[in-house]
Amino acid sequence: MTTSAQALLKKYDDIIKEEVNVKKIEELDDSIKIQKTFKPIGSQLSAKFGKDTGKIIQFWKQGNIKDVGDGKMIIFDNEGNERTLEPGEYEIAYEGLEWDNMAVDQNIIAKLDLELTPELQREGVAREISRFLNQMRKDANYNVDDKVLMLFNTTDENLASIVKEFKDFFKHEALISDLQSTDKPEGDIVALFTNNESTINFALKK
Repeated sequence: MTTSAQALLKKYDDIIKEEVNVKKIEELDDSIKIQKTFKPIGSQLSAKFGKDTGKIIQFWKQGNIKDVGDGKMIIFDNEGNERTLEPGEYEIAYEGLEWDNMAVDQNIIAKLDLELTPELQREGVAREISRFLNQMRKDANYNVDDKVLMLFNTTDENLASIVKEFKDFFKHEALISDLQSTDKPEGDIVALFTNNESTINFALKK
């Protein structure tokens, strides 16, 4: 990865993670072998180099090509003669992209790790609960800045632990002033959240 690309990823790290909904951004490790190749576009070379086009392509096939930066490539012969290719006069290709969930755009290669760890699964449920609570707020006609009390009841230990673990997240995302466990949640609005076969009974109250 180029220094400029690294700088951009570092600068916009939080924005990228939010927009793409990813947990972490890392550079590809060395176990993924990817070879970047350049292929001259014949029609562009013909217009620029005329009768020398065939020789240029021959030298390219021999591997006599180098990247000199700023989008420029140089093809050289065995005598040291050089011909410069500008962006648009060659194509970029990558060998070794047989991995799943990989994509390329210009000089950036991205691979998504789609493994759902237990941590990510719990966070996914927490985000579902947050969306559910915000829909409850909307259905209750609360003002956007109203902070409300959340009451809940569940017999599922996993869901109960998620509510406890992500308490601060719910307070921030759904403007919850406090969370309370109770045998019978009552309030301005009551609704049942379902995750697989497990449920939580929620109530919101000003």
